[in-house]
Amino acid sequence: MILCYEYLPRGSLDKYLYGESDELNWNMSFKIILGICRGLRFLHGLQRPIIHMDLKPSNILLDDNLMPKIADFGLSRLFGEEQTHAITSNVLGSRGYMAPEYYYRGEVSTKSDIFSLGILIIEIVTGLKIDSNTEDISSNNLIDNVRKNWTKMPQIASKYPGLEAICLQQVKRCIDVGLTCVSSNPKERPSVQVIIDRLSGGSSYPSNS
Repeated sequence: MILCYEYLPRGSLDKYLYGESDELNWNMSFKIILGICRGLRFLHGLQRPIIHMDLKPSNILLDDNLMPKIADFGLSRLFGEEQTHAITSNVLGSRGYMAPEYYYRGEVSTKSDIFSLGILIIEIVTGLKIDSNTEDISSNNLIDNVRKNWTKMPQIASKYPGLEAICLQQVKRCIDVGLTCVSSNPKERPSVQVIIDRLSGGSSYPSNS
């Protein structure tokens, strides 16, 4: 058997977020966020949904046009047609990106990916990095930092000086979406379609302001 994969010359997203490259501007970052969300919508919308279970910057690959591709399905779960949840005793993944119900109780659902997506969005927008080695994921310094320093428009404008007002609104929506995605209660996390609608300018749920 020969497997052929698309060539993705830009490598993984993490090198653009963690200081190795300053190539990304806001428009590029927003395009990447929307692309990741659309990829996840495809996975969750299949007749037999796929739960990725390891969304993080190093598993997002970029093509020549900076279009993101979700990669590394080694930990993914294939659900049945009517299946919405699963329980596992074999909890694997990257700690900082794990939903608490998965890390502590082995509960798997599409909302597991939504939590990881929220962390990923926050990292892309802020340039901050989650501590993926922490033993206590209930204590999340990244989320606390963002809630304190990134939820008001004057704070956001100070982080993105010179950015047009319409783009600052996009940043604000991304922060609001990211924080909603990382709710400790999976029932409070939106579906990926609601996330896309909100990022595109809809008002599917209130902001965190």
